Amino acid sequence: MNAQQLDPVSVAVALASVLFGPALAAIIGPYAVILISATVGAAWALGRRDPAAKLSAAWYFLRLNATAILITVSIAKLAGIWLGVADHSWMLAPIALVVGGVGDDWPVVGRWLVAAAGRIFERRAGGDGGVQ
Repeated sequence: MNAQQLDPVSVAVALASVLFGPALAAIIGPYAVILISATVGAAWALGRRDPAAKLSAAWYFLRLNATAILITVSIAKLAGIWLGVADHSWMLAPIALVVGGVGDDWPVVGRWLVAAAGRIFERRAGGDGGVQ
């Protein structure tokens, strides 16, 4: 008996294959999951912002969804290589959710990542952290 895949990407591909056929569904399904996940994340991020006009909120969603569509697959592939996982499609939804959820706080996340990388580099280099 074949084990059915119930991850969001497999479900989206199965649903899209009914509408678009199997060849197109393999492309549309993963990006549908990315778009839905990024939209949910953007909704959480929008809740942290000051109340804004409808046009501003629409622009916010469009900007975060476009960012997620452009970078999620690449991040998932890199994470899959780093983790040694051949099938990275299961990571698309959580990565897109995080991309949307971070919202306008990417500069803060970037500073945190640089500081964390600096601490790791310092530990590996045998630094004492400037303590004398």
